[in-house]
Parts: sequence; structure tokens; C-alpha cells
Amino acid sequence: MATTNGDGAAATRGTWWGWPLQAWSPPSLAPSELTQPINSGWSFFNITYSNSSAPAIERDVLQQHSYGRQIGRLMDALSVLVERLPAGAKDDRRIEDFLALAKDVAQIKENARLPRLERLQKDIEALRQEDPKAYAQLKAMLVR
Repeated sequence: MATTNGDGAAATRGTWWGWPLQAWSPPSLAPSELTQPINSGWSFFNITYSNSSAPAIERDVLQQHSYGRQIGRLMDALSVLVERLPAGAKDDRRIEDFLALAKDVAQIKENARLPRLERLQKDIEALRQEDPKAYAQLKAMLVR
């Protein structure tokens, strides 16, 4: 009786000459199961009623505004308020910690800007060489 083993290879079971095939299967280079994220690099959070009073709303908000964007806007608004504090109030350790955090975040963003500009410059140059018409359209659009 011919059957297939888990790898899809033919195996003979129920006969004396089939026993080696039952005990051995050829090595496989591919995994038998593969789980791969669709959006690599993204962080996904399990938002449920155990950690949110309105998980559906929170998921909808995250579709439009990431946690990073939300926190960034809060930091920007808080920075404006901190700037308006009297000099003595800025000596509070919590304010100092916030200002240090805001400075670190600004430096990280500044450091990320140069590689993005270099990548953009390379993309524009490639567009100029590969599709002069699209390059001309882009150039006209940027001049406006």
C-alpha cells in the first residue's frame, strides 16, 4: 500500500520492505511551517478589553496616528508650555528630565535626516536617468 509521508514523498507502509522508508525521511532545507509578518518592522500590540476600555477605538486611532506620532505631538505641546515657565520652575527634576528627553529625541530625528536626504537624492538621480519625463514633472512640481 503506497502512501505519502509528511513531506509528500511516497512511502510504502504495511510491507516488510517499507520499514526503512517509515523510519527515514529525506532532509529538508525548507521549514515545515513558516510564520512571517506582513509588515516587518512594525510593532503590533494586542489591544483587548483587558488593557483598554475601548479597544476598537484605540485600533482605529492607531490606524491614523501611531503612538510615536501621538507622543511626539504631546512632547511638542508640552515643550511650548515648559518654555513659558518661570526660570525657577525649570529647576524641577521632572522638567529637567523632560527637557533632556526632548533634546535626545530631537537629536535622533536630526541624525536620521541626513540618510533620508541622501536616499532621496539617489532616488531623484535614478528617476532623472530612468524616466526623464517623470523627473521633469517632479522638478516642475517642486518649483511651485
